[in-house]
Formats: sequence, C-alpha cells, structure tokens
Amino acid sequence: MMRQPIRQISHITGANTNQPKSRRKCTREPIRLFVGLSLIWIIVFVTKFYSDQPQQPLQSRKDVSPNHNNTESNRPQQQEQELSDNNLVPNLRLNALDINNVDIISGSNDTQLNNGNNDFPEHYMVFSTDCTAYQDWQALVFFYNAHKVQQPGHVIRIASACSEQQQEEIIKFHETTISKLSSKFSVHFTPDFSKVSGDNYKYYNKPFGIQHWLEHGMKYTENKDKLEDAIIMILDPDMILLRPLTYDFTDSNVLIHKSKKGAPKIRKVMHGQPWASLYAFGDGPFRSVDLKHVFANHTNSPALRATKEEQSNNYPGGPPYMATGRDMHAIVASWTELVTRVHDVYQHLLGEMFGWSLAAAHLGLPHTLAESFMISAVDIGSGEGWPLIDALKQDDICEYSTLKEKEDQLPYVIHYCQNYWLGKWFVGKYRLDSDFLSCEKPLLLEPPKDIGSQYDFYIKPGGKPYGTKERLSKTVVKREQFIICQMIARLNDAATWFKDQTCEKGTANYEKSFFFHHSLDPNNNEGGEKTAKW
Repeated sequence: MMRQPIRQISHITGANTNQPKSRRKCTREPIRLFVGLSLIWIIVFVTKFYSDQPQQPLQSRKDVSPNHNNTESNRPQQQEQELSDNNLVPNLRLNALDINNVDIISGSNDTQLNNGNNDFPEHYMVFSTDCTAYQDWQALVFFYNAHKVQQPGHVIRIASACSEQQQEEIIKFHETTISKLSSKFSVHFTPDFSKVSGDNYKYYNKPFGIQHWLEHGMKYTENKDKLEDAIIMILDPDMILLRPLTYDFTDSNVLIHKSKKGAPKIRKVMHGQPWASLYAFGDGPFRSVDLKHVFANHTNSPALRATKEEQSNNYPGGPPYMATGRDMHAIVASWTELVTRVHDVYQHLLGEMFGWSLAAAHLGLPHTLAESFMISAVDIGSGEGWPLIDALKQDDICEYSTLKEKEDQLPYVIHYCQNYWLGKWFVGKYRLDSDFLSCEKPLLLEPPKDIGSQYDFYIKPGGKPYGTKERLSKTVVKREQFIICQMIARLNDAATWFKDQTCEKGTANYEKSFFFHHSLDPNNNEGGEKTAKW
C-alpha cells in the first residue's frame, strides 16, 4: 500500500464575499501585487538558504539493550514505550501474489530508519528456511535482533516447502507478532525445490528459493532499473546480528582477507565487487568437484581459468553474501544452473556453497572476503572475527549493549551452528526445544559474568562417560564465554519480548532457570545426561 500524498491546505484570509465592489478595492490592487511579489521572494530566499545547509551527521544510536523486569505489572508499559520510541505501529497488510503458491506478508507502516543520506541504497537482507517450528524460533530470533541493532532496509524470510497449515500459521505469526518489530520485515513463500534433480537435497531450497523471491517477490526483471543498484545480502537463519550490516565498510573495523587482488580501494559493495564471509573450505569447490561435468555446457568458463591463488583467496565465501542487485541476480541465476551439476558429483553438506563459489568464478566476480563478518568455531586458527573478541576487555565479554561505540568493536554476526560450553554452562541450537518460546517454558539461566575465570574445561551434556572434563586453552575460554553470555542473553531477550506479545496476562514464565545439566557443580554428576526437555 503506497502512502497517500500529504494534502496541501490553502488558507483564504481577508475575503468578504458580501462586500460590494468599490473603487477602494481597485485602489488596493497595486499594494496587494507588491506584497504578493515580496512574499514570493522571501519564500524563494528561505528555501534556497535551507537547501544549501549541510546535512546533519548521523547521531549515535541510543542504547536499546534489554532492561526486562519479570514483574508483569510494569511489563506492558515498558514494551509499549519501546515500540513507541521506535515508531513501530503494528498495523498490518497482506499482499498476496497468486504466482506458484507465493504470498508476501509485510507491515503497512512505512516508517524506516533514516540513514541521513539520500544516496544510501535500499538494502534487502534475506535468509532461507523451511517451515518447521525449529526454524520458526530461529526466524523470530533473527528478526528480533535485526530490530535490536536497527538494521536498515528490508529483512525477508524465504520459507520453502510449507504445508497449507504451516503457511497459515506463519502468516498469522507475521501478522500478529513480527509486524510489531518493523514494517520492513516480511516472509516470502516458495515451492519445495529439494527434488529438482530427482533425489532429495534440502539445500536446493536456498538458491532456488532466493531466485524465486527475486523473480516473483521482487519482480527483478520488471523492476531492474530500480533494483540493480540495491544491496542484497544473504544470511543464514542461525545467525544473530551484533551490529547493523550495510554496504559501506569505509570506517569499519572489518578484517579483509589478504589476496593478490588486494583490498578494494573503495571499501563498499559495488557493481563488480561482491563481498562475502571467508569460509575454511579454501579451494575445495575447484579441487573436490569434477569441473568438466559442472561446466559441460560452458567449456570456456572463466572458472576453469581461475588461478590457485584466486581459488583460495577470492572464492571460498559464504554467508553473509553481499552484492548489488545486478550482480546478485546474475550470480543466483548461475548458481541455480550449476548447483544441480555440483550435486551430481559432490553430494555433501557444502555442495550448495560450492555452487555459489563456482557461479561467481564463472561470471568473473571475485569476492572481497571478510574475516570478521562472523564468529562461529571457537577453536579455528584464523579466518573468523575472533581477534576482535580476543581484544575485548574482560568486563566487556558478557556485556549486552547496542550502544554504537560498543557494537563497533564486534564482528557483525554470531553464526551459532556449533555447540558452546564452559564448565557445565552450555548452549547449542540442536538441544533447544523447538517450543522453548512457549508461555509456560522458563527462560535460560544466565551465567555469571566471571565464568571465564572459574573454568578452564567443559563437561558435555551428553559426554561419554558423563562428567568427563575436557580442557580448554585460555584463548578458547574467552571465546566460549563470549558466545555463551551473548547467546543466552539474546535468546532470553527475544523470548521475553515474544512472551510479552503473545501470552495472556499471568501465564508467561519469565523465570531464568533452565540449563542443560542436572547440576552446575562440575563434581556432581548424578543423574547422567540430561535431555533438552524443560
């Protein structure tokens, strides 16, 4: 729904329609003409004066870190104030496109963060999911943290292979809940693409789902002139934004992977200059895949001429992927063409990522690879943003703040695809119940801020034999502490907000009490392994 133009109001003053015409009225015309011309010149002068004034710089964002209170009597007022402060009016609309089972849900409030720069391109951040409860909670956490860090632009969940009931539930979820976070948050539904090559490879839903969104949701071909300069970013659902992610890294602490090509002179996502996070598979797409088969229809592909150095330093990228609309549309088209041929000869987890790398190489689009877009594996030697965490003061490790000066010290996302543990403190997405957001379920017990000084080992919830202490280096201890503190705090924050919106008064459980062992005492191992059930 387009915003209605502001109606212009004309004021009529000094008119008396009952006054008879007279010579006195005629003699006032020159004076009125003079006054009218004077007013016109004043308006022109004032308009020119203000248009020549420089734009005001962006102000630092206020700290919107959580201040949840488990006393329900003051909770609704606090939440109402938070939404009011961000001008987020929960007023919904539904746009339905009857194209291959597509629906797009988005809010009607057109309010968006003002970046203070008319040249700032429109941003679209997408993540691909299925339609299970397991990825519903990840989607909520993704949307909530995008709101928390004030991510500019649109954030879109691409949901593939939904049943009719699942689609109805997700639509209702967006109408009643997600819309309150931002009118720019939406969902796009696609068919199930997992069997496009005859077998069942669920990761096809990412490239083909994104292509479906580009063509049927964005209508890229029809709107090419408007969208080719936009910035499109692809993330994973199990990512939590720690700070806003935009196309401009001019003043960022981003760590750029070294390559013969060198860091870009202009540190921005531009045409011909896509960015991605460095991943540890190196030249795997070129080494582990039968390239003759993949490029059987493109025997002169530039990908076949990529040097070893380029293969290792410009193409081993993964989410967050970032490109202009023009480049993203081209890469995704090539990605969907090549990924099935990659899967023919490489039927493993990383096949769809290898397909992206080869598609980019086929188009001659080497990436600027960032080593600090994300943190994920605490024991990785290099290639992730851990040096930024290693440099933090101990007091900042467990601090949950959205003050810009605090955020600017951090990587951009936590990619929580691993297990994280320290002592008996633990968090891992596979052990979280899919309904942990439910009204009756407790929140996670939050660790003390000094857990890094208490333990130099971990005990697995499912270790064999249970209670075995596995040692950690001092560096890894600090990294585990950061992830555990930040993940639990942000999961609790999102869950608290969700309960505020959806639970009837008096039914929400805000107690921070759940943990993944029977006891936090490392020397008390009674009860053995504990399941994830609350």
